Amino acid sequence: MTPRSDPPYELEVSRAELSQALKTVARGIGNRPGDASLRFADGRLSIEATTTTAEVPARGIWPSAIYVGSLWVRKLARRTPSGDTIRLRVAEGRIYTNRYSEPCALAPREHPHDPEAPLIDERQLILDAARILKPLRVTVSDLEKLVAEALPKETVAWSVEEKKMMRLITKAWLLLAPLGVETADLRRLVDKAIRNAWK
Repeated sequence: MTPRSDPPYELEVSRAELSQALKTVARGIGNRPGDASLRFADGRLSIEATTTTAEVPARGIWPSAIYVGSLWVRKLARRTPSGDTIRLRVAEGRIYTNRYSEPCALAPREHPHDPEAPLIDERQLILDAARILKPLRVTVSDLEKLVAEALPKETVAWSVEEKKMMRLITKAWLLLAPLGVETADLRRLVDKAIRNAWK
């Protein structure tokens, strides 16, 4: 269902705060398809996609949730329109961020599976890792057991979308491992640095 132009949907938000919120949500969704929801309550705009939510102070009228494709989040996270204040509004089935617009709706839309979205082939990853570790006498069954023990954890430290970060941390770990540093230590350090960068 497409939102009508009345009642009005118009909000004003700080460019810096909106940019930070969009970057937070963009990191959470990666390249996955789907919709982000925009809700307004108690003077705060909430942007939510997958399991990531970010809020920013806002002024205006936004009667109900509006849904926009995750591409909107990714595009605006990379390049937020200029000006100290950003005006969000909905008109004729589109959400406008200043002059930039994308289609939007009053309910989440169905998104076909993206064939380019990364899929995890657990068996293949285990076989590839076993080949790498064969000189160290690690077997496929050893790795299968390790993966089985790791999967029930509530939060997985790494996602397939973070391959570039994984490569960088691996390079650093190769240098620091003799000094007692583990990959988990580097991951915590990187996560903290990224969080602090948005403060």
